[in-house]
Amino acid sequence: MRLVATWTRWAAGAAVVAAAFVGAVEGFVLVTRSDRTLGSFAWLIVTFTAVEAVVVFAVLRAEEARLARELRTARTGTPVLCGMVVKRRQQTPLLMRLFSTRLGATAVLLQSGDRDAALDAMAAGSALMQGGRLDGLRAILDADAEGATGTSVGLERCVQRLRAMEPLGNREADLYRTHVLVKALLQQGDPEGALELAHALDGSGDEEERIYAAWLRVWFDLEAAEGDAGEWRPLDEGKLRRATLLARAHGAEKLVELLEARIASVAQPGGQ
Repeated sequence: MRLVATWTRWAAGAAVVAAAFVGAVEGFVLVTRSDRTLGSFAWLIVTFTAVEAVVVFAVLRAEEARLARELRTARTGTPVLCGMVVKRRQQTPLLMRLFSTRLGATAVLLQSGDRDAALDAMAAGSALMQGGRLDGLRAILDADAEGATGTSVGLERCVQRLRAMEPLGNREADLYRTHVLVKALLQQGDPEGALELAHALDGSGDEEERIYAAWLRVWFDLEAAEGDAGEWRPLDEGKLRRATLLARAHGAEKLVELLEARIASVAQPGGQ
């Protein structure tokens, strides 16, 4: 499911550009006091509208891909990479900002720990980038910003809001929601909530969701907590190493230590 390049947003964006062009042509006629009427430029207006509609759709598709990359960077990128993404967003040409969303940059800033800048970025979005599934992503970011306050109340509200949300149907947005929820549960220290979510993620067909399940399983030692009653997929060395790399990118050193200890136990003969 697309977040940015929807048919509704394409039609609205193309209509805005077409209306601006018609206004410019009419202004030209008035300023030059030409004997020609606006209707005499119909061929030019029709041609321009057809071309700009294609261009607007291509721009929206490019913005869709850029948003997906930024959400992935927020989840998996190093601080250096996150900084590069934010800097590129600040250099967006003025005319392109109508078709640009700052929600990806907001996610990167939140994961980098710059909550104030993230809130500013979220408030600075284009009016065209309102509504639809982008509002769902904005709700995820709102919950993330609430959890980023660092208070127990903020974390609790963050978890409650994210749990109540339905999936958006967009893979990167839904993975970002999972990422924020898992981090909030780790910070909150909620083993019961972690157990429920870990079972759901462990049974997922998405390998990246199962990596987040590994975070919860190792941090809370959920297999030991459930004993023989729990049914879990094996945590092989490859999955644990991917989970370790992701944790290290976010500076979660204690989680990294626990994951490396589990890797060591798995690597031993007879390790689980």
